[in-house]
Amino acid sequence: MRLNLPITQQEREIDAYASIVCQTDIKGCITYVNPAFVAISGFTEQELLGAPQNIVRHPDMPEVVFGDMWNTLRSGLPWSGLVKNRCKNGDFYWVRTNVTPTWERGVCSGYMAVCTWASRADIDAADKAYCKLEKEYARISAQRGKADPLRRSMPAAILLVARAAADMARSMMRAVPAGQPG
Repeated sequence: MRLNLPITQQEREIDAYASIVCQTDIKGCITYVNPAFVAISGFTEQELLGAPQNIVRHPDMPEVVFGDMWNTLRSGLPWSGLVKNRCKNGDFYWVRTNVTPTWERGVCSGYMAVCTWASRADIDAADKAYCKLEKEYARISAQRGKADPLRRSMPAAILLVARAAADMARSMMRAVPAGQPG
């Protein structure tokens, strides 16, 4: 997993009506970003284009969430969830992320992500779920005797917990309170 540092405890709010858009090639390298992505991330467009999309990955995000995302996308299906991203200076922002494969002549040619505002209640629920997920992963890893385990070889029990967290995040996306952007 890419470890992006430094990090701060400063959260950046995104505009409730903004759409942050990013396109990548099949390997996850950025091919397009919109001005909203540039503005919130703190990176320049030149720094982002050609870089791996995980340039904005925050270290607090459980790797298994991204494993679920990539498994879903590689199966040809769209993925949705709440994601905590890291800004260039270490600040962070939460977004409701929707990613879908893009197709050319029946072959997946890349991916498009559209990220939007997430409510504080959804962010708090996702943060709590992700913390539980990391603690459970650490507990299972300790039981298995691994000091620094590879998350890619995660046991089935943790994958079930991850799927439950992803399902919870997806269900939160469907339950946007009246009067809130969504």
